[in-house]
Amino acid sequence: MRTTVDLDRSLLERAKKALGTATYREAITRALEEAVSRADLRRLLDQLEGSDATWDLDALLSYRRLEHGHGP
Repeated sequence: MRTTVDLDRSLLERAKKALGTATYREAITRALEEAVSRADLRRLLDQLEGSDATWDLDALLSYRRLEHGHGP
């Protein structure tokens, strides 16, 4: 979809550098993906707030490594 938007060029340059992208389009796409991902995580945390679930970061990371075949 082609859209015309007036954006701060300095901010776009900073975003390109921070995100390691070659083009403005890539920077904008990556920034939007990250914004949506963070919003999704925020909603999930809000839903879990007050639950009796406990989280062990090391256990979660180990599980993720095993799940992706990287071993313990």
